[in-house]
Amino acid sequence: MKTLFIDTHFRDILIVLYEDGKVVDKCEVINKKNNSEFIFPSILKVIDGKKINQIIVVTGPGSFTGVRLGVTIAKTFAYTLNIPIKTITALECLAVSSEHKKVAIDDENGYYIGYFGPNNNLLEPYRYVDKETFAKINVDNEIVTNIKYNLEAIYNFVDKYKVEEICHLVKPIYVKKIGVEND
Repeated sequence: MKTLFIDTHFRDILIVLYEDGKVVDKCEVINKKNNSEFIFPSILKVIDGKKINQIIVVTGPGSFTGVRLGVTIAKTFAYTLNIPIKTITALECLAVSSEHKKVAIDDENGYYIGYFGPNNNLLEPYRYVDKETFAKINVDNEIVTNIKYNLEAIYNFVDKYKVEEICHLVKPIYVKKIGVEND
C-alpha cells in the first residue's frame, strides 16, 4: 500500500511517499515563500505516476495559510482519487517522534504547545503562548522544541490509532487567535 504524507503546517513543505509503512521517497522544501508554487511539483516528483492508496495530512497547528494549503490539497487528492484520508497534528508528529511528551513549535512570535501521555494521547488542549510566557512556563526546559520527525514512527502511529475521515469533513486546526479575535 502506498501512502502520501503531506505536511505544510509552517514555512517548510514535507512530502513523503510510504510503501507498506516504509519511506520510499520524500521531498523537503525548506523555508520558502509562496509554498503554493512548490507543493504540487513536490507531490508530483514524489509520487512519480505511482498509484496512491491513502493520504495522511498534518492539520496544524501552525501557519494559517500553510495549514489550509496542505489540508485543501490532501482533501482534493482524497476526493478525486477516491482514497482514504487520515489526519495527524504537527504536535502529535513531534511527540510520536521523541521520548519527550511536552512539545512545542516555535512560530517566531510564540509557541504552540502540546502535552501528551505515555501513549501519545493528548492530555490537555493545545495552546499558543507568546515568547515571554513560554520562557516562564518552561523554566526547567521540559518543553522540547527541536525534534526531528521520525517518519516511520509517525506512519505507525497513524496506522494504529487514527481512523479514516470523510475528506469533506477534514479541517485545519487553528490554536492562535487572529487579530480580529483578540479585540
